[in-house]
Amino acid sequence: MLLQNHRKIPFATLGVTKNGSMKVRKFANTPIVEDIGNGILKFSLPQPFYADNNIYIIQAEEPALIDSGFSQNLGLLQAALQSVGLNLHKIKHIFYTHNHVDHISAALNIRFYSNARLYGMKGMAQGVGDYGEYMESFNRTIIRLLYKAIQDTKIRTEKVELERRNHREFMDSLVRTKKADPILKMDTELVQGDVVSLGDREVGFLHTPGHNSWHLTPYILGEGLYFTGDLVLENISAIFSELDGNLEEYHNSLERLLQIPIKRLFPAHGEEPQKPHHKIRLLKKTLSIMERGVIRRLKEKSYDLDQMVLESMGEKVQKSGFYVIALAVIHSILCKLQDQGHVHVNEIDPPYETYSWID
Repeated sequence: MLLQNHRKIPFATLGVTKNGSMKVRKFANTPIVEDIGNGILKFSLPQPFYADNNIYIIQAEEPALIDSGFSQNLGLLQAALQSVGLNLHKIKHIFYTHNHVDHISAALNIRFYSNARLYGMKGMAQGVGDYGEYMESFNRTIIRLLYKAIQDTKIRTEKVELERRNHREFMDSLVRTKKADPILKMDTELVQGDVVSLGDREVGFLHTPGHNSWHLTPYILGEGLYFTGDLVLENISAIFSELDGNLEEYHNSLERLLQIPIKRLFPAHGEEPQKPHHKIRLLKKTLSIMERGVIRRLKEKSYDLDQMVLESMGEKVQKSGFYVIALAVIHSILCKLQDQGHVHVNEIDPPYETYSWID
């Protein structure tokens, strides 16, 4: 059921257009908070890089959040909490699934408004450090992919400039925010097997790398409720092999979840799957089909990354906001095949390259 009607509160945040450019989106209403059963509340926050983020509230003696969203949406987060009788001061724990911007950048601001304890995978905060520098590294990874993929100078320049503009707008938004600590810090660094008490409920953690090196799947002990972050989504997650993703680990993490008696699975984007294990199997099957398609094409002729993406996912993806994610997924498959000794990289005009099959 819905816990509240829209309240007339004006908000503005960065959003994303169909072609991937950022713009300001205005919101006249508080996000709708939904009671999805089992003592879990859910609401969605917009962000400029992908689909809206699902934020989950674990109702307990000591209430907790799963992720806190994009840094510019702190007002929306607070308003959503207030609509159900909570606020950032009443939230006692915030569990972060991983360090990507749409999940954790609000952590840079949240200490100015809340005493909640922040939790993340051991080594994540130290590995990230200055979040601005981390985002610079992320942006360079995207730019490298574009240079690897596209030979046409005009098309490549347009896409590179779009990514750089989006990055500048995000960095400018951080600079404009006075109440922000650029250094990512966690109060508690978690390892697999840790259990955190919320008073009358307990939360455990699985290390589920692949989409990201420090990806965690929090779950509620004894209840079969799993918060899978970006591991299990409607479609395959982005896997940036040159930054912090690994296709083999992604497969292994999905396979691990298949062995667990999960009752409900709560993703960070999109709707809850009705059949958790069926969804996980479907993702594994989709990846396998995609990998076989890459192998089949490479056995016929050499491809560059852009051509492989278009043939694997269709031409529409090139003009969509998901083009870079598509590049990252196909590149992760190529990296895996290269590591196995099956693919040769042909340096044409470095960093632009093509790929061919080794008989």
